[in-house]
Amino acid sequence: MGHVSTPPDPYPAAQPDPAASPTPTSPAPSAPQPPAPEAPAAADGAPPPTLPSQRRATTTLGAGPRDMVISMLILLPIIGVLAFLGRGCSFSPGGPTAESSAMPAVEAPAALAAAAHQVSFPLREPAVPGNWRANAVDQRKAPGDADAVRVGWITPGGRYLRLVQTTADEGALVAAETNGPPTSAKPVAAAGLTWVDYTCANGEQAWAYRAGGVQWLITGDGLVGEFQILAAAQEKASPLPTNG
Repeated sequence: MGHVSTPPDPYPAAQPDPAASPTPTSPAPSAPQPPAPEAPAAADGAPPPTLPSQRRATTTLGAGPRDMVISMLILLPIIGVLAFLGRGCSFSPGGPTAESSAMPAVEAPAALAAAAHQVSFPLREPAVPGNWRANAVDQRKAPGDADAVRVGWITPGGRYLRLVQTTADEGALVAAETNGPPTSAKPVAAAGLTWVDYTCANGEQAWAYRAGGVQWLITGDGLVGEFQILAAAQEKASPLPTNG
């Protein structure tokens, strides 16, 4: 049997063209991202500090019952001291005044009776109103090393008056008892006597009168009527007994 040849295929199968093959598309590059912040390195190998975002809040907005109790225990003694100090003063349009019930009291009659035996001049005990509270008696020397006896009273209105009995010079005594020389002087009548009314360096009044070689001086922030009462009581009083 003879060999039979097969004619070529007029439509051969298409072969892939290497040049026509699509080029693989690379993914589009993404925008660069900023680097994450790094914690600053600590010196000497210590661990880096915690960033603010990593810290945990440790404070609280309020205090517990125990803290409130401790605070009250601290504050109460302070409040008590302030209240005690404030008891002795009150507000007055004419200046601060003392609360007579909160001031110490002394037995002025007994103190004056004892002083009468120790000074070199006749000493008197004025009969002041019963609601005046004597709070001080002393025998400090007056200018010129003169004997002197002082008595202080708190009036019901909370004002203060002091009576000085001495043989010291009037001008020196007024300056010593009122923190400086007076700024003015004028006569004032009280119980039939003419006293000298001084306006003093400390803003107070001082009434002075000399009786038989003894200098009387009334000072303080009392009212004029209270000065009048004390001046009259001193004039009416009799000299106390002495050892002589």
